[in-house]
Amino acid sequence: MNNLSWLQPQDSNEVSTEVQELQHEAREYLANSKSSNTKRAYGSDWKQFEEWCASHAFASLPAEPDTLVYYITMLGKTKKASTIKRKMATVSQRHETAGYKSPTKTPLVRGVWEGLQRKIGIKEEGREAIWLYELRQVIKELPHGKLIGVRNRALLVIGWAGALRRSELVGLHIEDISKTRDGLIIHLNQSKTDQKGEGHDVALPFGSNPLTCPVRSFEDWISAAGITEGPVFRRIDRHENVMGGLTAQSVRLIVKKCCEEVGLDPKRYGAHSLRSGFCSQAARAGKAEHQIMKQTRHKRSDSLQRYIKKANLFEDNAASGIGL
Repeated sequence: MNNLSWLQPQDSNEVSTEVQELQHEAREYLANSKSSNTKRAYGSDWKQFEEWCASHAFASLPAEPDTLVYYITMLGKTKKASTIKRKMATVSQRHETAGYKSPTKTPLVRGVWEGLQRKIGIKEEGREAIWLYELRQVIKELPHGKLIGVRNRALLVIGWAGALRRSELVGLHIEDISKTRDGLIIHLNQSKTDQKGEGHDVALPFGSNPLTCPVRSFEDWISAAGITEGPVFRRIDRHENVMGGLTAQSVRLIVKKCCEEVGLDPKRYGAHSLRSGFCSQAARAGKAEHQIMKQTRHKRSDSLQRYIKKANLFEDNAASGIGL
C-alpha cells in the first residue's frame, strides 16, 4: 500500500467522472506536499524499513510497536539520533496516511527512543562557521585575473552575506536580483523553509571593504562572464568558457577547496559554513536575534540559538579578567 492509496477509489465505476478528476488532482497535490529531497529521503527510509521487516518476517504496514523498537535499537548501533528520528517520522507518516495508528506514538516506542537518545546523544555535528576574517583570507587566495576566481569570490561573498543555502545559490537567477541605491535585493522564489513558494526578499547592502562587498563581487562576476539572463552561478571549463548552472554539490566542493587553499581542514567545512558564518559573526557583532532571523529566514529562534551561543562563549566569560 502506498501513501496515496487512500485517494484511490475501490471501483472507478462507483464514482462520477467529475469526482475521478478531483481525485486525480488531489493525488497530485498530496504528491507535492513535500519537497523532492524530502520525498527521496522518505522513500529510501521506507524501503529500508520494509526490507528489514521482510528479512525478519515482520509486518511493515501496519507494524507492531515491538517491531519498531527492534528496528531503532538496531539503527542506534551505527546511526545518529537525527537520522533515526527522520526514519521514525517516515514510518509514522506511512501509517497515518494509510489509515493506521502510528507505532511511534505508543508508550513502548517513546520509552525506548528516550533511552536510546540518552545513550547515543542528540548533539548535531554541523559544519564549522567561516568567520569574516577567514572569508577575507579565502578570497585573497583566489586566483586573480582568472574567471573562476571572480566567480568564486561572488559565490562566497553573496552566500555568506545573504546567509544562503546551497540550493538557494544554485537556484538564483539574474531575473531574481535587482540593484538599488543601497545595494542588491535578492528574491528567493522557493527555499527549504518556503516550499509553497511565498518568496523572500533578502537585502545585500554595499560593503565597506571592496574585497567582501556583495554588490561589487556580483557586478564583477556577471560583467566578466557576460551573463544577462538565467542562472547566476555557472560552471567554467578549463578554457574559461561559461557553461550551465552549478549544482548544489558543486557549491559544497568549491567551499571546501577554497578553505583548503588557506590551510583550513576541508573535512570541517562545507556550503553551510557560509550561512553559519554569517549567523555567528552577526551575533558576535551584537545584532539582535530578530535582525539575524530576518536575513537568514529562520522560522524558529531555537534553530538560531546554537550559532548565537557559540559566538558569545567568550562574552562576559567567568574565566576572563581573573588573573589567568
